[in-house]
Amino acid sequence: MSPEAAALAPALVSLRGLSKSYAGVRALKGVDLDLRRGEIHALCGENGAGKSTLIQMLGGAARPDSGTIEVHGQAVRFASPAAALARGIAVIHQELALVDELTVAENLALGDEPRFGPWIRRRAMVQSARRKLDELGFAIAPRARLGSLPIGARQQVEIARALRRDVQVLVLDEPTAALSRAEAERLFEVLRDLRTRGIAVLYVSHHLDEVFALADRITVLRDGSKVGSWPASETTLSEVVAHMVGEAVDVRDRPARRATGDARLKVSGLSGGSLRGLDLEVAPGEVVGLTGLAGAGHEELSSILFGAMRPTAGEVVWDGEPFRPKHPAEAARRGVAMVPADRRGLGLIPSQGVLENLTLASYADLARRGWLRRRAQKAMAREWCARFEVASSGLSQKVLTLSGGNQQKVLLARWAARNPELFILNEPTRGIDVKTREAIHRWIDGLAEAGRCVLLITSDAQEMARLADRCVVLRGGKVARVLEPPAITEHAVVAAVVEG
Repeated sequence: MSPEAAALAPALVSLRGLSKSYAGVRALKGVDLDLRRGEIHALCGENGAGKSTLIQMLGGAARPDSGTIEVHGQAVRFASPAAALARGIAVIHQELALVDELTVAENLALGDEPRFGPWIRRRAMVQSARRKLDELGFAIAPRARLGSLPIGARQQVEIARALRRDVQVLVLDEPTAALSRAEAERLFEVLRDLRTRGIAVLYVSHHLDEVFALADRITVLRDGSKVGSWPASETTLSEVVAHMVGEAVDVRDRPARRATGDARLKVSGLSGGSLRGLDLEVAPGEVVGLTGLAGAGHEELSSILFGAMRPTAGEVVWDGEPFRPKHPAEAARRGVAMVPADRRGLGLIPSQGVLENLTLASYADLARRGWLRRRAQKAMAREWCARFEVASSGLSQKVLTLSGGNQQKVLLARWAARNPELFILNEPTRGIDVKTREAIHRWIDGLAEAGRCVLLITSDAQEMARLADRCVVLRGGKVARVLEPPAITEHAVVAAVVEG
C-alpha cells in the first residue's frame, strides 16, 4: 500500500484520551493516536514523555486509567499482552522476549507448538518456521540455537514470531538500539515490505534520521501529552526536535583536553572469546572510544576487565600491577566501574526501588558490624539522585517504572558514588532522549577533566565524535584502525567500522 493510500485509509487502531498515572506521577495525559493500514507511524519524544506507557497499554501490559482503545472502531480492553495479540497487535520491545537456549523454530512456535497427542511434531515445527522465515526473506536456519545468532538475526526471529499470527499492527520500541548499521538497513527493508502488505507499524525511536528515512507520519509526545502529528514530508528534523524538547538544548562541542601522565591501564595480547591478541592503553584524563561490528570483541574486553570473564592469553596491567580480577566485586574494589549496555538485564534489579539500585555497589561501605545503616543509605541515595537529577516519585519507586533515561541515571549514579578510577561505559546513552544524552556526555567530560580513565564502548558514531580522544576500531578481536582528533568525525568512524 502506498503512503498516499494509507493516509486515506480508516484507522485500524485508535487511541482516544488515554491517561495513566504511576505512584502519583501522570505518565500519559489524554493522548489520541491513529494507526492506519500500510503506514509506518513514528512515535517520538524524550525519555519520560510517555512513549513506553502508551506502548504498554496498546500491547496489553497495562490498563489506562481513562480513555479507550478502539480496534476497527470497536472499543476494547486488553487484560494481557495475549489479549492484544489475539486482536492483531504485537509489540517487540527493546529487550527481546526470546529464549536463547532454544532453537529458532522452537522460539517461533513457543506456546503454540504443533502436537500429536502429548508429543511435539518437531519436523512440522521446523517446516513451519522455514516457510515463515523464507516468506520474510530472513536467511536464518530454523534449527540454529537462538543464542548463537547475532542480535539482528534474533530480532528478525522475534518479528517472524509475531507475524506467525494474524498481526495487523506491529509496534517496535527502539528496534535499532543494539543493531549494526547493516542490520538496521535490513530491518528497514523488512518494515517497508510489511507496509506494502498493509500492516500498520508503530516505530518508536530517538534516532530521527531513521524516523525521516522510514516514517509516513510522525507523532511527538512531551511530558505525557501529545504535542501533535504531522506527515513526515511536511515537517523537518529540527522542528521535531523543537517539539520534543520544548526548549533549546545546549549541545557542547568536543572539549579541548589532554591526557596526563603514563597509561594507567595497559592491555597486551589479550585473547578470550572473540578477542585475538588485543593491545590497548588508557591514560588518566583520557576517553578512549571502542567500536566495531557486532562480535568484534568489545563485550569480551569489558567482561575481562570487570572480572566477569577469564582471558585465555595476554596481560592486563592496572596502575603498574598485573590485573586479573576473579569476579566483579574484586574489580570494583580495585577502582573499576562497569555500566553494561543491557541496563535492565545486567545493570538494574527492576523489581527493587531507586534506593536499593542506586546504593547496591556501596553496601559494604554503608554497613556497620554486618548491619546496613538505613539512614546513611537513604542520605547517599538522596544526594546522588539530586546530583544526577533523577526524576522519580521517591526512593521507593521501582526502577522498572522509571523512564529509560532515569534508569540510566540511577545506574551511573550507583558507580559515581564509589568514586572509581576506571569507568567502562558500554552504550551509555542507548535509547536515551536528547536532553539526558547531553547531560551524560557532560558528565563523561567531567570524569576526564577529573583525571579518570574512561573506556567508552559505543556504536553511536556521533557520540564517538563528540567524546573520544582516541577511537579504536575493532575487527575480528584485534585493533583494525585508530583515529585521533581531528580525524574522529561521524563519517570517518562509520567508514572505519565498515571498511575495517
